[in-house]
Amino acid sequence: MIVRDRDFMREYVKVWDEGAVRDAPFITMGMEALLTDFYGDLMDASPPFPVKEGDNILDLGCGWGRVLKPVLDRGAFGVGFDISENMLKLSEKHLKRNGYYPILLKGDGTALPLKDNSFDMVYSLLVLQHLSKRNGEEVFNEIHRVLKTDGVAYIRLPGRFAPENLIFSFLQFISIYLFRLRDPIRMRFYRIGEIKRICRGLFKETEITAHEFRPPWNFHTKWTWQYIIIPKRFHRGLRKISDRLERIANTRFGFLKHLGVVLMVRVRKD
Repeated sequence: MIVRDRDFMREYVKVWDEGAVRDAPFITMGMEALLTDFYGDLMDASPPFPVKEGDNILDLGCGWGRVLKPVLDRGAFGVGFDISENMLKLSEKHLKRNGYYPILLKGDGTALPLKDNSFDMVYSLLVLQHLSKRNGEEVFNEIHRVLKTDGVAYIRLPGRFAPENLIFSFLQFISIYLFRLRDPIRMRFYRIGEIKRICRGLFKETEITAHEFRPPWNFHTKWTWQYIIIPKRFHRGLRKISDRLERIANTRFGFLKHLGVVLMVRVRKD
């Protein structure tokens, strides 16, 4: 990983190691772990992509194994990869409890210790948002390298222009540049055109869909994140509206994709 200094790298890894001890579901899922009336129970949900039995699949940023477990349930051979040793310990415990003994590797996603053309599929869900854009591009390059010919990757990223993300970006700017607060896992948001530029020349196919069309849940600061703005009684109704907007944005009115909180990037290697 390209970093300013060794201290930054230690702080980056420390956030995930300590988060694994305090509350692994929250630090890896955020509001998705708490607002079940909107998101449903995601603790053992189906993967947000198709899984073929027998495929060799890499979970890049596996955390405590939440998505890797249902991938294995579907008969795939999964490899978990994460930068946090504590997260990998939790993943091992979670998967062994369910009868699985997968390969779990510790390392840096910008320099995968894996052979070229190794995997039928790679997925990385909201991991690149915590890396600099330069490191994010390196991860895309590494995903391309380890994918087999005609292999597919699914990469989930936060969209730049969703109202929630615009507020988050502004508050983050204030906290870092005005109050000088260090944040080794600060968020990065992606524009659709930016994603296409990164993927151009690497992959023969790039498809981007948008998800989660909703108002902001809260004000994302270290002091206010736990205060949910929207009363719980509205969450299920908002889910229905979000689902309808997703269908419209991803089928008829593509310009609405720019307002999705989350973008799912599907790419295929030559």
